[in-house]
Amino acid sequence: MAADINLPSYLPSARPGGQLVHPRDRTMRCAMNALRAFSVALIAFAGISVASAQPAADFPSRPVKLMVPFAAGGPTDVVARILADLLSTRWGGQSVVIENRPGAGTIVATAAVAKAPADGYTMLVATNSLLINPAIGQKLPYDTLKEFVGVSMVATQPVALVANKSFAPSSVPELVALAKTSAEPLNYTSPGPRGVGHLAGEMLQQRAGIKMTHINYNGSAPALTDLIAGRVPIMFDVWHSAKRYVDSGELKLIAGASTERLNDAPQVAAIAETYPGFQVMAFNALVGPAGIPAPVLGKLSADIGAVVNSPEFAQKTRHLGIFPKGNTPAELDAWMRSEIARWQDLAQAANIKAD
Repeated sequence: MAADINLPSYLPSARPGGQLVHPRDRTMRCAMNALRAFSVALIAFAGISVASAQPAADFPSRPVKLMVPFAAGGPTDVVARILADLLSTRWGGQSVVIENRPGAGTIVATAAVAKAPADGYTMLVATNSLLINPAIGQKLPYDTLKEFVGVSMVATQPVALVANKSFAPSSVPELVALAKTSAEPLNYTSPGPRGVGHLAGEMLQQRAGIKMTHINYNGSAPALTDLIAGRVPIMFDVWHSAKRYVDSGELKLIAGASTERLNDAPQVAAIAETYPGFQVMAFNALVGPAGIPAPVLGKLSADIGAVVNSPEFAQKTRHLGIFPKGNTPAELDAWMRSEIARWQDLAQAANIKAD
């Protein structure tokens, strides 16, 4: 039986059938195979690049989902459904589906959107919680600044400082004067701990150099009930929620929390007239998973902006007390980053932390 012989690499080797193959032929064949593989990869990459660079005129070609982090029937859900209906019309009848996914202070829905494909077909109807949660150190299953991209603002809503009708001060300077002479900190409330109303009160304390104690409630309705009953003297709340009680004389308006006076209460000074730059507002915006192709993101933002700035959207949302407002992805991203930083500074100074 013949023994196997290993030939030196510089000698020809035999193909099956007895043909000799010179080492240079093997080298050339390997090089050609590598070139073909590289060419295939380059063509595939070029195809992806061309596809991503193509106009998004045909978007959307299937249903778009808006994820609402609250139960059906609330203000955010109502705004989302109005927006969905008008977007569907703009997109030639393409379905825009609302999915309500409440839980964990909006974290459940937000995490679901973070994990969704970055194709523009799934977006979150975001509220202040998207920015406050990371600012107060809430443990989150996502990185807000890295895993989301702004699509467009939808609307803002003014916040106001209101008081029980028997509360002596009627303006911010009078309230601050009372707080500075009181033996005990003033109590105030809001729709919930670590929400925009709670942080508005902390901001006022820091700007005015006063002490107040936040009384926790779970929702605007029970807080307003106790405010009217006199169990707590003052409250920061969305103006639309409190306005009816101010109009009926059960509460009184101390100030709006925006940089300008409330449109329907121009006789009452804004907090910013005493403390320049003071601004707190509620908002709704659409954000999506980071990585949405630029053409799709641009079309989404333009179409949403056209809808929220339309007379139809203004007419359908007028009863909610919101101010429609669209903007670009770059503008929304920059604003969200600045708001997170602002709330983070305030929360650290006030020692506000997630449970």
